[in-house]
Amino acid sequence: MGRKVRAALGIPAAVVLISVGSTTMSWAAEGKPSGAPPEGSIGVWCVSVTGAKACFGEYGDKVWVKDTKANGEPAAGTIYERPAPSSWSRECFNRRGADGGWVMCNFDVPEHSEGLLWAVNNPFVGAQGSVKIYTTII
Repeated sequence: MGRKVRAALGIPAAVVLISVGSTTMSWAAEGKPSGAPPEGSIGVWCVSVTGAKACFGEYGDKVWVKDTKANGEPAAGTIYERPAPSSWSRECFNRRGADGGWVMCNFDVPEHSEGLLWAVNNPFVGAQGSVKIYTTII
């Protein structure tokens, strides 16, 4: 392989590596129908707002979301690391409506992190509330 070809192939690979190392790890997912979270258990945190309820379970890094208001808007549960700047975040959407029950997203997040769990009705513009979480109970 010629020197120019190797150089041309090496530049895109270097750009990808640099950009991966400097971005926040963020994932969004559509939740799968699920039973209710194990509220009241050690390592499970929940938060409610008008129109949405979200729970996080540190064992398995699971986020549950329930739409609690028949308004045609989705509900979401978001977790992210704090303090800022955050290096990771995850978002689970429930678009099944108020009669659709709970959905669950199974994420993988860094262990031994402090974060926030947000419940949001009508993401980006609706009611929202948060609670402090830990990805591993110490």
